[in-house]
Amino acid sequence: MACEHAAAGIILAAGRSIRFGRDKRRESINGRPMLLHAATLMASVVPDTLVVLGPDDQALASLLASEGIHSTICDQARSGMGHSLAHGVAQRPNATGWLIMPGDMPFMQRDTVRAVADAACEHDMAAPLHAGRRGHPVWFSRRFGPALRALTGDEGARALVKAHGASASGDSNTTQVGSLWLVDVQDPGCLIDVDTPGDLVATR
Repeated sequence: MACEHAAAGIILAAGRSIRFGRDKRRESINGRPMLLHAATLMASVVPDTLVVLGPDDQALASLLASEGIHSTICDQARSGMGHSLAHGVAQRPNATGWLIMPGDMPFMQRDTVRAVADAACEHDMAAPLHAGRRGHPVWFSRRFGPALRALTGDEGARALVKAHGASASGDSNTTQVGSLWLVDVQDPGCLIDVDTPGDLVATR
């Protein structure tokens, strides 16, 4: 659809993987680094996908470039996810909106990203819903650009989602809560982020 072509995908991958104990972005899953799973998935639906990296991540930037995926370095990434998100959005100021997800969600299905991208054509904010829980990615239209670019700290966009659409559950295919449009998906991967090696063991 026409609205998608001007949208941007933002992958947040500037974290230092402290709880994982090593750089989880490079952790091999089915023979490919975890970060590439998330980035190539998003790029398959939203061609203008940008991965936000932290200082000293030039090697990862080269790895992404070898897959045709653009990246950007956020010098303030260590100050929190909010800084990384604001930086990524600022790199795509002319987008109609931003489809945002963390880089540590390698088990998400393409149909989930596709469903949220489709909802983006008609809604200012959208996210998948699985088993009564909101997942990723989350769509924000241009309406939320100023608020996203003003984010700081480590909370990311959670407070913004909470302010405009409280948590929701239900059995219908779609649920409207405030400004947030929730799309029911059969995809537990939209809820699974990998914080520790144990998370990988559990999913396997």
